Amino acid sequence: MSGVVLAAALAVTACGGKTQGTEEAQKAPAESAKPVKLQVLTPGGGNNEWFMDRYGKSIQQKYPHISFEVIENTGQTVQNLVTEKRKIDLIITSFVGYRGQIKPVELTADMSDLIKKHQFDINRLDPAYMDMIRNLDGGKVTALPLYDLSLLLYYNKDIFDKFGVPYPTDNMTWESLYSVATRLTRNEGGVQYRGFVTAPSNLVSVNQLSLGYLDSKGEKAALQTDPWKQFIETMLPLYTMPGYNATKAMISGNAIKEAFFKEKSSAMFVMFNSDAPKPEDGLNWNAVSLPEMKQAPGVGSQPYPVYIAVASTSEHRDEAFLSIAHLLSDEVQTKLMSDFAQISPLKSTEVKAAFGRNVAQWQGKNIAAIRAKKPAAPPAYVGEYNNFGQTAITNAMLSVIVGEKDMNTALRDADEEVNKKIAEAKAMKK
Repeated sequence: MSGVVLAAALAVTACGGKTQGTEEAQKAPAESAKPVKLQVLTPGGGNNEWFMDRYGKSIQQKYPHISFEVIENTGQTVQNLVTEKRKIDLIITSFVGYRGQIKPVELTADMSDLIKKHQFDINRLDPAYMDMIRNLDGGKVTALPLYDLSLLLYYNKDIFDKFGVPYPTDNMTWESLYSVATRLTRNEGGVQYRGFVTAPSNLVSVNQLSLGYLDSKGEKAALQTDPWKQFIETMLPLYTMPGYNATKAMISGNAIKEAFFKEKSSAMFVMFNSDAPKPEDGLNWNAVSLPEMKQAPGVGSQPYPVYIAVASTSEHRDEAFLSIAHLLSDEVQTKLMSDFAQISPLKSTEVKAAFGRNVAQWQGKNIAAIRAKKPAAPPAYVGEYNNFGQTAITNAMLSVIVGEKDMNTALRDADEEVNKKIAEAKAMKK
């Protein structure tokens, strides 16, 4: 998922210039052998079994005295947990979840003291992920990247074969993709086939043009602009070609996945690497890199990292941080890449090369597509009102696709909606 590096450098690098700070941290003995249970918050919906299989068991091999309990998703909001003064030690959430749910309730704090104390070498991490957190939190390191997600173009080979259309390739443009999609959008044998079905929200959230939703101060909407207009105009033909007949339900809800995975009536679908079809889906598929925007040749989607942080409420900060440091070691990251197809936030090319090595769904697939493009830079500004803008521009794009509004009206209305919500949110703080 590049970014603007803040001028103020944080004093959080490893002491003595170590190049393997994390490994050094792993060699350090635990502060105490006293049993400690860490409470883990995963707003995205992870449960105890998921956490233990992927992360917890590995940590316990290194630190047997640490156990974990994932706070189950019982419908409570993060705000409810904070109000109830629930003790939380570790947080795992996407950047969007961090920005929209965690930061507003001040559930994280600067970890610079822990980074220094445990000699964690932050320079081993790709700076793009660190820039995103620093830009959001005024230069502080309140979370570390655990893994990344990237958009790919998946395709159903059987549909291409059925209609005698060549498969898509890496390094296509959106315009060339349109010419392919039109040949696959047809009604055949009573089945409505569509060349391309994808939620606009995915394309918007990590857009290739690095377009933000707010002005540089985060105080006003910035959606009624030529770049956003050009972005929507590039995507619009894919949803409005003859015979497509788009509806909001079809392209913004669960129907898009149904069309690709179950009905097998959609030939191409843009999803994150974590959404790759599984063997049980019965799809004859492969993937290529995200098509390029003419204005940004060679550029893919923005980073969409998942972060892990020590909660500001934690009474076991050292144990929580040592757990994080272990998960970010070369050895563990290699295993996560190979066994769970997670994109590592480490710079190491050796670690990155392990992607999907032991994952059945990726065997024989075009794994190179994941890193075929340079990630787009995240917008220079992100803040607490960003979610208002992301929702508004997505809805504007949907309204243009289905013909509810013309482009100018949709963008003007989106701007007004965001500014109104920002004003209301500010008023509530007074």
